[in-house]
Amino acid sequence: MVLSPRVQYRFPHYIFVDIGSTQHLMGGEIGCLEKALQIAAKFAPDASAAIADTPAGAQMLAKWRPSHISLRGKEQESFKGLGLDALKDLEGLSPWAQKKPVEHMIAFFHTLGVYGLEGVLNFRLNSLRERWGDFGVLLWNRLHSQDSQVISPLVPRDPLVGYGYLDDPLGSAPLLMNRLKVHLDILFARLQGLARHAQRLDVVLHCEYSDKRYNLSIEPVSPTRDQELFEDLLFKKLEQQVLENPIREFEITLFDVPEKIQQLDFFEPRDNTEDRWRRLISFAKQSQCEMGFLQMEASHFPEQSFRLVTDWPEDFKPQDLVERQDEALQIKSVYAKALASSPRPSLLLEKPQALSAGEVQKLRFVSSLPSERIESAWWQISVQDLKNRDYYFALSHQGQLLWVFKDRINSQVYLHGYFD
Repeated sequence: MVLSPRVQYRFPHYIFVDIGSTQHLMGGEIGCLEKALQIAAKFAPDASAAIADTPAGAQMLAKWRPSHISLRGKEQESFKGLGLDALKDLEGLSPWAQKKPVEHMIAFFHTLGVYGLEGVLNFRLNSLRERWGDFGVLLWNRLHSQDSQVISPLVPRDPLVGYGYLDDPLGSAPLLMNRLKVHLDILFARLQGLARHAQRLDVVLHCEYSDKRYNLSIEPVSPTRDQELFEDLLFKKLEQQVLENPIREFEITLFDVPEKIQQLDFFEPRDNTEDRWRRLISFAKQSQCEMGFLQMEASHFPEQSFRLVTDWPEDFKPQDLVERQDEALQIKSVYAKALASSPRPSLLLEKPQALSAGEVQKLRFVSSLPSERIESAWWQISVQDLKNRDYYFALSHQGQLLWVFKDRINSQVYLHGYFD
């Protein structure tokens, strides 16, 4: 999940990751491929990977053309030069129910003198359907990137625990630490994928010749993902134990907490702020959530005064806001400082709300003159709902700063937005 929240595992050893909206966080497709191989090398030194438009294409290329990156929308060009045996690995999230139909198809193509995938790509859909029915249609769809295989967001629910049984019991702290480290690598990799921190690590060592157990607990001063710190603390505790009875099995439990929010001081750089927001926006986008920053636009229409953007504009760089109360100082990070001086509110109602005469009397208008006037003569006459408006700043009885306008034709007062 370091690369993307959309992860799917398939037996026996395939992992598919959708990096469509997160690749920019890793420096592009090449950066994602390098990161994926780096993570996989910790658990499988001979692991291979590839990037393609579909999971099926990625699986096939990972085996037959490791570390290959196909051009977007041109997956079929990456198939050229591959033999027909590669069809056995054209599976993705849904494996072939049986390999025999694929083998029969390969044998049939050989009788026709076709020995490469580019030859199969020339066959029409109707030809494969008439010969092999639904199986032929499925194969044609996968070859032409038409087989829809959606990688859903992964919601990990398994606890962060590990277990090990030693065929040869160990009574040496260094040797035992080597066995524990394998499980710690897996647990901390999962921890990083979950974007959480480790608060405490508990290790239970079971002796071979008795029911005696060693209970070791590691808890740093503050939660962290620093694996080396936990390993150093654990090794120090192992060295302090007298392992007269060798260890036969062990249990590891990692207690995780949400990622800590770092306190900013006067001199701490904020280089990571932009990267964290980009990652958050990317995750929200994959979950079909609209998220971003409001950017002011030069428009006469109030509804078009702001635009939601997902990039990090220059105007949104954080600045320090110092609040003074009595003799105490509090420093806060302010984003989009330009919005504070905007003449129009960023919180607009979808449809202006008509106010009764009693509600208008409860308002306290900041000035008797309008702060802005909109007349239909300024633009197209077809915009009927925006003509002849006088806008005012007003305070409600609760102290909210409101943006209201008065229709100059019927003198009706409307509430249009709030200043946050």
